Amino acid sequence: MNKRFKEWENEIKRYCEENNLSFERAKKMSGCYNENMLVLQYFDPESESVKLGLGLRDETPMPPVLWVYRRKDGLEFRQTECTQQYLGL
Repeated sequence: MNKRFKEWENEIKRYCEENNLSFERAKKMSGCYNENMLVLQYFDPESESVKLGLGLRDETPMPPVLWVYRRKDGLEFRQTECTQQYLGL
């Protein structure tokens, strides 16, 4: 869990509950962030490159699953085409 996720954890949990998404899976996801944004990404530990000890490869990036933006009036969430596949209940 990264710094931004921890900071926004309560709001993310509420969003997941309201949208039938798994907060437990969201907590375990990889992600990147900056001051005003967080993106949760799916990492497949069973991928062939990981099994071969090659780590992540540029040609197979981790797909974004959920975008979270800090706005003046609170957080804005944007689902992707992968959201239901990786976070759906």
